[in-house]
Amino acid sequence: MAKATPEEQLAFGLSLVDLAPRWRKAVDEELRPLGFSQSTWRTLFYVSRAGGEIGQKDLAINIGIEGPSLVHLLDSLEDAGMIVREISSSDRRAKAVKLTGAVRSEMMEIEAILDRVRSTLLDGLDKDQLAACATIFERIKENAIAHEEPKTHKKAAAS
Repeated sequence: MAKATPEEQLAFGLSLVDLAPRWRKAVDEELRPLGFSQSTWRTLFYVSRAGGEIGQKDLAINIGIEGPSLVHLLDSLEDAGMIVREISSSDRRAKAVKLTGAVRSEMMEIEAILDRVRSTLLDGLDKDQLAACATIFERIKENAIAHEEPKTHKKAAAS
């Protein structure tokens, strides 16, 4: 197996960086008429996928935002009647985010739209291609995590 050249790696990286916002834009355009912003639908999606309850800390990691930003977002979702925050059933020191009954039916519509957008964007790719791509993305993610770890340890050691 021949190693990719720096130019090939650059082309791949630029393509990947360009793809993520285009994917999000396609989803956002379909969900915006329902009144869901990216932060709203992604938050509800991750709570739903977690079985309807997830710890605030885990939710922040999943959607990739810092705690204070998450608290503000959850405040607005709670005010809108979409979620409730309660003491976690698994850790009484932590708060769990739960979907309300009112938003559960909307989640079915969100999921249907996400399925439709995914189907459109992945048109022409077979299951082997998707599996290979998922494996590649997982490897890149693992490499990114390994790349972050030394910096995290340096910050902790400096403290």
